[in-house]
Amino acid sequence: MIDRAFKNSVLFSAGFRVFFPLAAASAVVVLAYWVLLVTGLVEFLPSQFSPVSWHQHEMIFGTVTAVIVGFLFTAVPNWTGRPTPTGAALAGLGGLWLLGRLAVFFSAELPLWLPVLVDGIFLPLAILGILKALVGAGNKRNYFLPVVLMLFAVLNVISHLAAVGWIDMAERQLFLPATLFIVFLMNVIGGRIIPNFTLNKYPQIRMATPPALLPLSVIAIFALAAAFLLSAPDQIVGGLAVFAGLVTLARSLSWKGWKVARDPLLFILHLGYFWIPVGFFLIAFSVFSGSVPVSHALHAFTVGAIGSLTLGVMSRATLGHSGQPLNNEKILTVIFICITVAAFSRAILPMIAAGGYIGILHGAGSLWILAYGLFLARFFKMFLTPRKLF
Repeated sequence: MIDRAFKNSVLFSAGFRVFFPLAAASAVVVLAYWVLLVTGLVEFLPSQFSPVSWHQHEMIFGTVTAVIVGFLFTAVPNWTGRPTPTGAALAGLGGLWLLGRLAVFFSAELPLWLPVLVDGIFLPLAILGILKALVGAGNKRNYFLPVVLMLFAVLNVISHLAAVGWIDMAERQLFLPATLFIVFLMNVIGGRIIPNFTLNKYPQIRMATPPALLPLSVIAIFALAAAFLLSAPDQIVGGLAVFAGLVTLARSLSWKGWKVARDPLLFILHLGYFWIPVGFFLIAFSVFSGSVPVSHALHAFTVGAIGSLTLGVMSRATLGHSGQPLNNEKILTVIFICITVAAFSRAILPMIAAGGYIGILHGAGSLWILAYGLFLARFFKMFLTPRKLF
């Protein structure tokens, strides 16, 4: 009876309906609370993680993980013709993700093993949900996804162990490589969907992307992640970052995104990917100059690339899978402008106006919250409404 009720629920009929609103709500709540923490307006954080680590962990392993799972649970059935979890199984995964967020926040008040278990088990269970579909359909092209996501899940567990002092690992050593795993996914999947979406709508645009750029970019990203994990010398980190920046910049320019600048729903994907080479160049600038924190690069990846691409992809996927036309609505344009200005404010502006850090933090944080808040306002009803059939 209970399982039938879940199966008949619109909310639990597809992964995007559960995990996209969870991700957007998390983006709003975590960022708002982080701003309150860093400005000293609140001090309550009963977590084993430091305030900075909690913010980074929840954005990377909380918010972004929900986006990834929501996207894959929606895309994999299209790629394979096989289902991913729905009904009670999907509801259980959504509930486990929520418990993970609470366990991390209250981890200092809980037995040491409990947050590791509750938060650490979510992604492996979600991976099983896509692995069955990929293997069942023999979709070898995407077998790399479960492997990469399991490595990402291992980094999540390591972050918990580092937070309680069982592993001696600095924040830069951990969270930048974790972010680079997400960059890898954006590089591969974005490299498929961005030019395809562009050519489907604008077939007159001529693209010429050298095939070698994809494997070169993958090698560069993984090499850079390994360099951070192994605390490689700055010369190696900087050289790899420059190479990764050049290769991803060449990919981005080859898609000629400037030609769709008047199409916000498509242009935001090009703009989001463009933040990836910006992030790599900022890493190089940071390690070679020694005067700029590497956090600027981290925010180019997170606020710029991840923020733009997640809002763009979630908007397109929600409209498309709800049977709605992919129209450039004014509210979507406002959302994309907000996240773009937030990314510039967080990654670039502090290097120009270093004395106004708190003001910049408040401004960028407010724009991020507004972007994801407007996304929730625009799409929340759609997550609860059956697909419109034409």
